[in-house]
Amino acid sequence: MRKWVTGGALLLILLIVLPSVVLANANENPSLDEIKKKIADEARERGIPPEILKAIAATESKYQQFNGDGSPTISSDGGIGIMQVTPNNTNVSVDKEKLKKDIDYNIKTGAKVLLSKWNLNYLPKINEHDKSVLENWYFAIMAYNGLSERNDPSIHSEEAYQEKVYERIENASYLYLTEDYFSFPEFDIRYEENDERMFFPPNKDYETSTLTSTREMYEKGDIIYLDERDGSISLRDKNLAKKDKDGTLWPYTPLTVTGPPKETANFNNDFAYYPVKGVDADGYTAAAYMNKGDESLLFSDPVDDKRAAALSFASMNGYVKGYPDGSFGSQDSLKREHVAVILDNILDLNAPSGYHMQADDVKANNLYYNELKEAEYHKLLGGGGALRPKEHFSRAQMAQVMSEAFVNKYESPTRQHEFKDQWRIWNPKAVNTIYFNDVTIADPFRPYEDITRSQFAIFIYRTLVNY
Repeated sequence: MRKWVTGGALLLILLIVLPSVVLANANENPSLDEIKKKIADEARERGIPPEILKAIAATESKYQQFNGDGSPTISSDGGIGIMQVTPNNTNVSVDKEKLKKDIDYNIKTGAKVLLSKWNLNYLPKINEHDKSVLENWYFAIMAYNGLSERNDPSIHSEEAYQEKVYERIENASYLYLTEDYFSFPEFDIRYEENDERMFFPPNKDYETSTLTSTREMYEKGDIIYLDERDGSISLRDKNLAKKDKDGTLWPYTPLTVTGPPKETANFNNDFAYYPVKGVDADGYTAAAYMNKGDESLLFSDPVDDKRAAALSFASMNGYVKGYPDGSFGSQDSLKREHVAVILDNILDLNAPSGYHMQADDVKANNLYYNELKEAEYHKLLGGGGALRPKEHFSRAQMAQVMSEAFVNKYESPTRQHEFKDQWRIWNPKAVNTIYFNDVTIADPFRPYEDITRSQFAIFIYRTLVNY
């Protein structure tokens, strides 16, 4: 005979046998990396720099939608959830109960509120009001918290809400080059009698001394390069753990983004990691170091990632150019006339208007006549009445020219290195100078061997870049 269980008994059995069902319905915060991903994805979807929206969430709620007991995070002034949306103080339509329970909805609503502040026509504009520039969000961030006197930066320089958000970006998104990176002008803010609301003169906009583009809106296929704030940086594996020493990348290494970024569970780090590919490099790198590049940084023959970094640095600064076929001629021997051009581009050489070329082997129709004349005037390609423009440049000649052209860049050697082929070196002082300053690390030195175009780019790189 079949026995039926009453509804009350069934409920009791479920509570006893399946307690996990009840626990699963408890309000819990997702993992921090998942929360950051939700915020960053929503920001990208709406054209907001992820650095901005993440910093707001961290400042507002420390990334918490729920308290430890599962109740929604609600502030004393009625701000709800991770984005601290205040239903009674926004022109965006909201579902109050959903704000409390649904973290995705709360993040989406917070992004809508911020965009509504961005579009307020009575707020001043900064720079060109380009959404991709972090500084340009200053007044929108201010308005997100409220246009009251407490957020006036001239009165509350450190306590104003937007100042705290930008301080979070400086530190957690690691965009600063100095202790205080962002710099904003003095704003014209006014008040009416017995009114704490800020007012702004119409049609008065501002410019900032810094323009910081977002570094977290790259897409698959984008070309980036690494900056030199911390010298060489470590490539990460798929778990974001540091790779071995072979995973170290030099500043200005050009890389191609190969997929979407990963967030970390570290509260102090808001920057993400992007998967990238170089000549040999294959892994993840911190968005904080990434800068927008283009096809001009990529050559078809860089040999390895270190040479790719040197070529990228030289190319973006206009020191050297590649060939029309997309190659750099990395393994081609370097000509003396090309050395004159590179030195002129770097040092901005000049010769007096009345100076006449002394060398008798440089024709007036030489494409590099002026650069050769200027190099001759500054005694950078030797003397003897000939510059030998079409000859290839040797490694020893390179040492001589570099030690003279960049004398202010190099430290004076405090020791003499004995190379395995020391007896073949005709200019030991110059060679020792560049070795002591880590411009070359080769031993034996091979003084009479032709220097290649990419080798010379490496020597220039090691002289000018902090890596």
